[in-house]
Order: sequence, then C-alpha cells, then structure tokens
Amino acid sequence: MKPLWQSIGLMALSLMIIMLTPIDTRASHKNQNRSHITGSESAVFFYITNATSNDLSIVDLSTQEVIKSIIVGKRPLGVATTTDGRYALVSNFDSDSVSVVDLSKFEIIKTVSVGKAPDGIAVSPDGRYAYVANSDSDDISIVDVKRWKVVKTVPVGKSPDGIAFTRDGRLAYITNCDSNNVSVIDTTKMEVIKFIGVGVVPEGIVLSADEKLAYVANNISNDVSVIDLSTHTVIKTIPVGVAPAGVTLGPDGRYVYVANERDNTLSVIDTETDTVVRVIPTEGDFPVDVLFTSDGKYAYVSHRDSSSVTILDLKTEKAVKFLELGVPLQGGVAQR
Repeated sequence: MKPLWQSIGLMALSLMIIMLTPIDTRASHKNQNRSHITGSESAVFFYITNATSNDLSIVDLSTQEVIKSIIVGKRPLGVATTTDGRYALVSNFDSDSVSVVDLSKFEIIKTVSVGKAPDGIAVSPDGRYAYVANSDSDDISIVDVKRWKVVKTVPVGKSPDGIAFTRDGRLAYITNCDSNNVSVIDTTKMEVIKFIGVGVVPEGIVLSADEKLAYVANNISNDVSVIDLSTHTVIKTIPVGVAPAGVTLGPDGRYVYVANERDNTLSVIDTETDTVVRVIPTEGDFPVDVLFTSDGKYAYVSHRDSSSVTILDLKTEKAVKFLELGVPLQGGVAQR
C-alpha cells in the first residue's frame, strides 16, 4: 500500500521529452499517478500525459506552448516514444491498455490491451519492443511495436514501476515498489534472471554513462541504491532527500539528479565518488522528475499536483521560468 501522502493524486513527467506522515511503508500504485522520465538528444516536443483529464498534451519546446491535446485511455501515466520518433505510447492505468499515437497525424491508431494497471513504459534500444510495467498484475507486457501485439508476459516483482535498458538492449532492469527489489530481464529469453534487493519502495532507475552502475531511488528509505551491474549486487547506499522518486543522468553523464518529493530539492550525485555534492532547491512543491535540454543548459522539473514545470538554469541553479500547462499534470511526459 502506498503511503497516504502519495495517494492524493500525483503529477509527474515522463520525458523523452513523469504532506502527510506515511501510514505504511509498502507501495501500491492503485491510488497514485506517477510516471517516468527518459530523454532524447534532439527533442522538439514534450509529450505529457494528464491523468485527471485523460489526455496527452503536446508541447512545442521552441514556443513552450501546448499545440495539441489528444484524448487517450483512462488515467494515462507513462509515455514513451518509439526509436524512429513516429509514435508515442501511452500507458492507461485504469484502462489496462496502451494507446498508440501517430505523431504525424496526432491521432490514436491502435489500442493494445496489456496487464492490470500499467504504469512505467519504455521502448527497447532496437525499437522492436515496448516494455510495459503492470503494477496490479505484477508483470511486464512485452509489445511487438510492428504488430502492436503483446508477445510475452513476464512475471516480475510486486508493483513494477521504473524500466531501464542497457544500450545493447540485452538486459532490462525493473524496479518493484512492493517487493523492494529490481528484476533483471534477459531480453533475448524474455525472462527474469535475477532479483536484486534494494531500499524501501524503489521507483526511478537510471544507468551510469559507462553502464557499470545503476542508481535506484528508494522513496520510503530516502536513499539511492548503487548497483554494480557486473555482479548485480548493491555496493553502496547514498542518503538523499525525503521521498526520492525520479532519477536522471545529467547532460554530461557524470552527475545523477534525484527528485526529492517531500523536501522540494534535487540531490546531485557525483558518479565518480558516489556522494551527494549539491542540493538544488526546485522552487516548486513536490518535484517528481527532471529532464534536461539537449544543449545541457536547462533542467525541466515536474511537480505533483501542479500545472507547472519549473525550468532551472543549470549554470546558476535558479528557476528562470515556470511553464504553465493548463491543468494539473498527474501523468507522464516524453520528448522527441
């Protein structure tokens, strides 16, 4: 069961460009709206899921304005774009489905039935498959992107959420919020080959630039587990802020940024020393995720229960703008 403060409606960005005292230390995604963040090097648009209005908003990065909103399924959370940039894939938590949006026409061309309460979603590096984390059925739906069909369902841990692939696509790492572990999937066999115990309620996950380490944000134990990817063991636990959620590799590949929901900060981890070297105030409440522009100048920080995104100047580490997107964002974002 997720803590009560996370059940009151969350907002997050999942970009390829997603308080009260906790009453329980176990996670449940049944009553929360969370999504995940990933990035691309040549982003032109934001794709933002809005769980309260059941739509996908498309934001032009050059003008920072919404140019289109598309009705998708019920309570959309995660979003990812295909490697060729042709489609946005939206996980619909209350519809048990994924909406496939043609980005040239800005319309849905297919709805794919998946497991129960889909949340996190990511596309494999070769572009062949989309992995969908189903938080109520405790499994991963593997969707063939050409046929738009589920070709395999892989049982993982309880309440899967975050997904990260190695660059060669051979392995996928899945955070399991209610199991306090990470599943390692052999993508060729399409099966779990290892479970790695981490902190309490793991959510976001990101791999280091050299892919020697993985960093996992543990929302209740207020820390980040560092996993050695050669041995699949935790080699260090780094204390961060309160309720870390999203975790993202910075534009230079050296620093990992962790969004801490309950103290309104970003913890900056130096991957050379695996220590927190800076703490950046987000100047907005309940930060959930962070995305970087392709030129490395700005960070976009999403906030739970807010209709705004904070734009931080990475040189001054100060907010330069609050991007208002119309309605409280309680879902995910991708960028292309």
